[in-house]
Amino acid sequence: MLRNTFSGFLCLACSRISCSFLIIRHFIPRFLNAGTNKPFYNTFLIHPSSLTHITEIICLVPTMLLSHLLISILLVTLTHGDDCPISFEPMEVMVKYGDSVSVNCSTVISHQDLRWEVFNTEINMTEDRSSWTVDKLTDWEIQPSCVVISNETQCSQNLTITIYKTPDSVSIRTGEHIMMEGSTYELQCDVVNVAPVQNLIVKWYKGETLVHNETFTDTTKTPMNKSSTLQITADRRDDGVQYRCEAELELGAEGPQPPPTVSSERINITVYSIDECTLLQFNPQRVVVRYGSSVSVDCSTNITHDGIGWEASEGSVSMKRDQNLITWSVQSLRRWDIQPQCYIRTNMTKCVSLLPVVIYKTPDSVSISTGDHTGPMTEGSTYELHCDVENVAPVQNLIVKWYKGETLEHDETFTDTTKTPVNKASIHQITADRRDDGVQYRCEAELELGADGPQPPPTVTSKHFIITVQSLLQFNPQRVVVRYGSSVSVDCSTTITHKGIGWEASEGSVSMKKDQNLITWSVQSLRQWDIQPQCYMNYGSEQLELPLSVTVYKTPDSVSISTGDHTGPMTEGSTYELHCDVVNVAPVQNLIVKWYKGETLVHNETFTDTTKTPVNKSSTLQITADRRDDGVQYRCEAELELGAEGPQPPPSVTSENLKITVHYKPKIFFCNHWAPKIQSTLSLYPTSYYSIVANPSPTISWGRGSLSLNASMFLEKYHSGEYKITASNEHGASSCIINITVEYSPGLNCIENFKIQEKTLFELPCSVEGVPEPDIFLYKNGKLISFPYYPSWNDSALYNLTASNKYGSVYHPLQINILYAPVFYPMNGKMEVVADGNITLNCSSSGNPEPHMWWSFKNANFSSTGVRYVTLNIPKATSTDSGEYICSATNRIGHKKKTFSLEIKENSSSTHFLAVYILFLLVGLILINILCLYMWRKRKSSGHYRIHSDQEMKPLSNGGPR
Repeated sequence: MLRNTFSGFLCLACSRISCSFLIIRHFIPRFLNAGTNKPFYNTFLIHPSSLTHITEIICLVPTMLLSHLLISILLVTLTHGDDCPISFEPMEVMVKYGDSVSVNCSTVISHQDLRWEVFNTEINMTEDRSSWTVDKLTDWEIQPSCVVISNETQCSQNLTITIYKTPDSVSIRTGEHIMMEGSTYELQCDVVNVAPVQNLIVKWYKGETLVHNETFTDTTKTPMNKSSTLQITADRRDDGVQYRCEAELELGAEGPQPPPTVSSERINITVYSIDECTLLQFNPQRVVVRYGSSVSVDCSTNITHDGIGWEASEGSVSMKRDQNLITWSVQSLRRWDIQPQCYIRTNMTKCVSLLPVVIYKTPDSVSISTGDHTGPMTEGSTYELHCDVENVAPVQNLIVKWYKGETLEHDETFTDTTKTPVNKASIHQITADRRDDGVQYRCEAELELGADGPQPPPTVTSKHFIITVQSLLQFNPQRVVVRYGSSVSVDCSTTITHKGIGWEASEGSVSMKKDQNLITWSVQSLRQWDIQPQCYMNYGSEQLELPLSVTVYKTPDSVSISTGDHTGPMTEGSTYELHCDVVNVAPVQNLIVKWYKGETLVHNETFTDTTKTPVNKSSTLQITADRRDDGVQYRCEAELELGAEGPQPPPSVTSENLKITVHYKPKIFFCNHWAPKIQSTLSLYPTSYYSIVANPSPTISWGRGSLSLNASMFLEKYHSGEYKITASNEHGASSCIINITVEYSPGLNCIENFKIQEKTLFELPCSVEGVPEPDIFLYKNGKLISFPYYPSWNDSALYNLTASNKYGSVYHPLQINILYAPVFYPMNGKMEVVADGNITLNCSSSGNPEPHMWWSFKNANFSSTGVRYVTLNIPKATSTDSGEYICSATNRIGHKKKTFSLEIKENSSSTHFLAVYILFLLVGLILINILCLYMWRKRKSSGHYRIHSDQEMKPLSNGGPR
């Protein structure tokens, strides 16, 4: 009903507009054609009937537009908020950028119109309005929607569409790092021009194992560049491992299956341990430098390389290709943890050496004290002296030495690996003895930095500390160190009057004696581990007691070394524990287990147990298997350090030697060019040319291109080229490329008869074989010809050619034929002869090839021709035969001429006859001229004339005026 109302309204409006156009149709032509005899349609080339149709169309178009607009407004107003009943086939679209796409739209409701729109613009105005088709989709932001119009509603629904593009490229890079074992590095994967990014997954592979993946949250639809990073810690077991990254577009079930993927190339990583490179030398080999001082170290090599440089947190030096020595220097070194590395690149190998750098600082102060104790010491009592060392580095090189007077009593080292300055305290325990009353103690902080450090080692000493000892009883000896089961005897004495003196002990006690100032404690076989004898004296109202320090010791029953649970060879890079088992030893606190690698002390271990009875102890040494340690012998030693009163040297028991075997994959450090003689085999490749280190011994294989080769094959001259040598064992393989040049004796293949034009450069007319390249010698009549050689025309001869290299010489006769232009032999070029005689002219020449010859006279050639020699006969010569005769000689090299001058003299009779003949001839010529003149005059005075009637003929007077 409402729609009919709007239709009626629109029809009325249209009729009014139509009337207006009819008026325009009737009056405008008259107006435009006023004052002319031409009708309007003639002027505009429009017939009146056509104008009528145009007016009707102009009326119809606004009517349709207004109707469509108002109906649309009405339908939108009447549309309810329910879901639009539209379905797509397919429901979701995944389309590659630039590909075609086709989607059908349908609805279950009755409708008047169904169409597609993009940004409210109708598209695809074809017969099938329900189908949207694009041949080449290139609009990233496109959002097509399907619109359905029914009697009472209009609604639309957007098509879910994803446009994707696979990356232009995927690449992986590591930067310019040299990977050192234990250091952390980043690999970066660059994905170029991919969309949509939110569907992108970057996958990281180590070999064929997925180790990490990364997704992105960007909602941008257009292509972008993205990067993903993977952090790795270098491990020598990963040397040679391949990494790659993969960019995958996960587009769901509607997308292509499997998901489109672009993978990077694989990169090999090379991991180096600190001391692996043997191609570099340092000068000095180790650096010990005071904090804040300057340092300078040369790194050099004696091999050809592709670059050498330094990496360091201070003073790094960029890679140089044209130098074999490069210097790292710092004016004021202020980095405690600096680790400068010199590296070299050669062929396909790269290696690094870490420069050992020790940065030291002497202590700010060293002081000595007795801790909490003040005042005099009592004889027999134990006290602690403290040595405080402030701000020293590195502490592992610190030795605190204790001096009693000028005697070194004790020293202490530290195991801290801290490189920065720290404070350290050392404690020295003393037992007060009256004989030490007034003794001076001091402590000394010494930095033992090795042979490369300053000599003597830098030292800071405390002030002297004087002790005061009060003592009434004395022991002799003052301290007892006794082997378990051995005898012991100690005197206790005093110098004062007393009420009784005696010994208390679990063995060998002595009852109090009042009339003695010396009393002895003795045991024939001491078998108490914890015995604590003490001498006592009643003095005044007090009883003085002085305990005797007794150490009962026992050396181990056995000391053995083993690898624990591990059996068999060790694998390079793996960590193992060596165990030293010490059986039945006492006291443990005096035990030192020393570890030796060969004859070098590498570690020692002490124990803090205060147990006095024998115990079993184990010490562990952790090692990392290294190929350089293959065959090394380890041993451990159990030593009882019992002090000055103990046996000297200290008793020790040593284990047997443990020889370790390290297995590791082969490593070829560098490959050199090899030049074997023909018929050699690959198995003869000299090992001195390359260094292969492996255990167990590697299997050597050869290849060329994709072919595997038998090492026993004979090398022929055509076998020169690049070969791949591979060393492999159960732990891995290592390969490198060797350039092999097969050498053989000279060979010549020459033209038997060689032709060359004179004065041109002689080039060898032979193919020359031989490696090394042979030296060429040319001899003529036994004389060596110098090169370059420009032969003359007369140098044709039989030459001898020699080719020589270190494998011998080959000889070949060579006939050289010199080509040259014609050459005339010496001849008389001027002749005088008498007429009427027969004349013969001879001309000869040489040339190579033989020249062709002929005579010519007055630009005319004679038929008389020849080769190398030509003759011209002139019978009964007259003066007309006088002149220049030219002898010509030519070949393909050139053309030559020789001129002969011929003069013929007449005899006397002939001369007289000639004079008469000439006279008659002159007279005849004069008569002919006179006759011709006469005839001409006669013709001048006679002839035919035309007389005009209008002109009067008047005779001319003879000589009179006209």
